Amino acid sequence: MKLGKISRNIIGLIATILAAITIFIIIDLNVLPNKYLMIVIGLEVIVLLIPFILVNLKKHHFKKTKIFGIILFILSMIANLVASYYLHNTNKFINEGFTGTITVNTKYYVVASAKDTANDTSNFTKDTNIYYYKYSRSIDKAKEELGDYKYIDTDDVSKTLWQIDASKNEYLLIAEGNYKYLFDSTNMFDESSFKIIKEFTVSEIIPRNDKIKDVYTIYIAGLDFTGIMRDFNMLATVNTKTKKVVLTSIPRDYYIDVPAYNMKDTLMALGSLDSEVSKEALEKLFDVEIDYTVNLNTNNLVDVVDKVGGIEFCSDYDFITNHALVKGTYDDTKGSKLHVTKGCKTYNGIETLAIARERMAFPGRDRVRQQNCRKIAIAIAKKVVSTSTLTNYNEVLKSFDGLYETDMNKKVITNLFKSVLEGQNYQIIEQSVDGSDSVGVGHLGTQDTWTMTPDMKTVNAASKKMKTVIAEK
Repeated sequence: MKLGKISRNIIGLIATILAAITIFIIIDLNVLPNKYLMIVIGLEVIVLLIPFILVNLKKHHFKKTKIFGIILFILSMIANLVASYYLHNTNKFINEGFTGTITVNTKYYVVASAKDTANDTSNFTKDTNIYYYKYSRSIDKAKEELGDYKYIDTDDVSKTLWQIDASKNEYLLIAEGNYKYLFDSTNMFDESSFKIIKEFTVSEIIPRNDKIKDVYTIYIAGLDFTGIMRDFNMLATVNTKTKKVVLTSIPRDYYIDVPAYNMKDTLMALGSLDSEVSKEALEKLFDVEIDYTVNLNTNNLVDVVDKVGGIEFCSDYDFITNHALVKGTYDDTKGSKLHVTKGCKTYNGIETLAIARERMAFPGRDRVRQQNCRKIAIAIAKKVVSTSTLTNYNEVLKSFDGLYETDMNKKVITNLFKSVLEGQNYQIIEQSVDGSDSVGVGHLGTQDTWTMTPDMKTVNAASKKMKTVIAEK
């Protein structure tokens, strides 16, 4: 192996450029604490300096030493190429998920009675009565997109549907999610009694939440297959200074005051509305400020768990799931049931989904489900940050596409990673709130439904714990 001085210098230059690229990406990613960043830069300098000295020794009998220096340069190049690849993909993932604005697309329907002669909106006039559900997301943009008509606001969709079914030339403008929710979750209406005469989509550009804090609370909501109902609800209170996290689980049937439309409803039903509606309701309930929201999509959970190689779940019960091992459907005849044994075991994606959905098998029903979902969330987080994900790192990142929608910004995420990497483990405090089963007017004020009246002793205790962690320095 004989290389001239120019060739050796070219190899050294390439190795230096690759090291500089790696350092630049690390600095841009901004997740390493300063002390570790200095160590990385120091190691890069040493790894370059040693082979540079070896390949530039002038005496002839140091030929083997020069070859060893070239090998070190090549190894440095390979290591930095691999590191740059993983770091670049991580940076790209964070930039795409946590920077820029948020585009929210909302599909809208114009609904008429099935008996109405209109099959589209072409014959509408300025005097045409169009009721609109005033809590549908981006409703003002939807009215502007539809046209100049006689708009009448309503917060009682059920009453409006009965009205348009009994009359002609009256219509309802409503977001697809709100409309489908009424038929999926209530038995008040026969969907065949109505028809959709126009569909269109409006887009709203929402600025990302630019608050940057060391202490904050996140509302994490898990949406069901329909993307409408919130089956999982949790507040995560994070103090990056004291390295404490409080995870507060809230039953989906919790019947709470909803400031946005001055009535009570369940958290589950509020999923068909803007997440800000639920956020405001929970802020009032717990008397804490919620800084960010994360909406999780159930349909993507399976892929994430499979890509990280399954997760360990420790069950307090021995049970057989009521739901089948299927996703994207509530038809449990299409799959087999899962037998979960008491104790710890590794489960794949579809099995984890069945566990997350289960509530009927437990004496505490949804109370236990919320606890199980909390366990699953923690298990996934631990697996994602473990070294076992490095072999299919890109696939793990891709599996997160569509899993969540959040208003959190990049600085908050990178500060959290930096805090985790500082060395001291986070203390995770888990808690749940409880209540008594009851009946109340729910489903967006349409009918009586099973609810859970909050036990304010547990709510106040949970609030106190969150406030204590928030106040700690």
